[in-house]
Amino acid sequence: MAHSRTLSVLCGMLLFFSDGLRSQAQDNGGQRTYDVRGTVINSTTHEPIARALVTIAGQESSSSQLTDNEGRFEFPNVRAGGSTLVARRPGFFGSNFSRDLSVPVDVGPDIHEHTLALTPAGTITGQITLPASDPGGNIPVQLMRRNIQEGLALWQPVAMKTTNSEGAFRFGGLQPGEYKLTTDSAIESDVPSERVSIRWGFSPVSYPEEGDSNANGSLKINPGQQVNVQMALTRTPFYPVTISLPGRVIAPGLSAQIFDGMGRPYAASPFLGPQQQGLSAWLPAGNYSAIIQSFSPNSPPGYASQPLTVRDAPVHAEGSVILPVRPISVSIRKEFTAPTNNSNAQIIRIENGRQVVEPQADVNLVLISATDGGNTGGNLRHEPGGDDSSWQLENVFPGKYWVQPYANGGYVASITAGGTDLARDPLVIGPGGASAPIDIVLRNDTATLSVRLKTTGSASEAGEDQPHGYLYLLPQFDSSFVMQRVMISAQASYLPNIPPGTYHAFALDREMDLEYRNPKALEAYTGKGQIITMEPNGTTNLQIDVTPAEAAP
Repeated sequence: MAHSRTLSVLCGMLLFFSDGLRSQAQDNGGQRTYDVRGTVINSTTHEPIARALVTIAGQESSSSQLTDNEGRFEFPNVRAGGSTLVARRPGFFGSNFSRDLSVPVDVGPDIHEHTLALTPAGTITGQITLPASDPGGNIPVQLMRRNIQEGLALWQPVAMKTTNSEGAFRFGGLQPGEYKLTTDSAIESDVPSERVSIRWGFSPVSYPEEGDSNANGSLKINPGQQVNVQMALTRTPFYPVTISLPGRVIAPGLSAQIFDGMGRPYAASPFLGPQQQGLSAWLPAGNYSAIIQSFSPNSPPGYASQPLTVRDAPVHAEGSVILPVRPISVSIRKEFTAPTNNSNAQIIRIENGRQVVEPQADVNLVLISATDGGNTGGNLRHEPGGDDSSWQLENVFPGKYWVQPYANGGYVASITAGGTDLARDPLVIGPGGASAPIDIVLRNDTATLSVRLKTTGSASEAGEDQPHGYLYLLPQFDSSFVMQRVMISAQASYLPNIPPGTYHAFALDREMDLEYRNPKALEAYTGKGQIITMEPNGTTNLQIDVTPAEAAP
């Protein structure tokens, strides 16, 4: 009898738990549901993050909650199927240093607890002091970050702050990376008369101090790192500098900037007098370049560059003539072997109040300054009276530029200017827009890549998320084509429209921008991944391992 009663109790308990599981599976109109649990942690310290906002978004609904003191979250009765967990917290970064960390989840019987790792932001604090240890209040400080853009390492502005009355400043919420600090020039606030030949102020200072704005000296900020710097300004004399502009009326469309040898800017102001017109500025002793640009709706833009040397005395210089910037001839030739849609794209613009329809080029050009990293979209317009291959690149000022072409159909087989291969070397534009014509050849015998990650199958057997990586293709020949940061998984992905040729292929476990125009920077990837050859009009199959990004620079 005792055994019978015990068996009855056990059966009742099993029925109770079985009914509970069935009721959970029948929730929400018969849809199976499961609990989604996990923890949000600091990716650097691996400590839990309290009060992080976590959202689970499914196909039909979403729900949010804050993590507890142990960084934990739990969403009960989530419908089976694909959902996305999103975590965020002020002072942290998510995927690819965006505000949110997004993780796809497959809600089902094999679901496991998820660990969401947020990357802590860094901070730079500092103080500026003046002579006699006086605090440098109200001093503008600019923060620069080393970014990779189109395969180039460039120093670009991130933020500007002004010191407080104690000379202190703070930049927070910083991604990991390399940074520099630069102060603006500051002139003491006395009001000079026209006869004053000297004023006192403070020249720009950089930290770390380097002779080249693209040098290696920098502040390296790791995740969550806090760095404090001290910057001292030296009081120095500034002298009046005027540049007269012959034969040019000062107009609202004129701009000017003066740069020192390190590329740091100084302000310059236009002036218009009864007998002369030009620019005026206050500069300390040194060597400078004045860059003058003019814009007018009814004429081509103008450009002039004026070298300046200040030697402890006022300077007056006769400025260079502002030359109109002429368009550069561009030839776009198609060598297509596969049939294409012959319909030519058109663009519509308004000119003098009338609608003008003109053909659209088969290539878009992006020009990146090789000196300051500034971008300009190459304005390609059909050459008046020319054939289908004749185009003009307009409104590009003199300088040195990397040219990145994007074909609207097929691929760019070659891009040259005179004897310069623009897939390898920058384009040099002289005064007035002087440049050799640009020749572009397009082809459409593209290749296709079928790629997937190698996997042992252990992840799927354990019910874990499937592994993924980011594919990079680096051509081993002169080509403007580079593929990077394409997400791949154990399932085959098909990547079409790839120029045929030999490539170095590798996959990283996180997204990175590669400095692929710098051969030395690519040495770290030697021996990683595979060398593959893609044939015209063919398909290449690739199975590849993931390389930890920590093993890369």
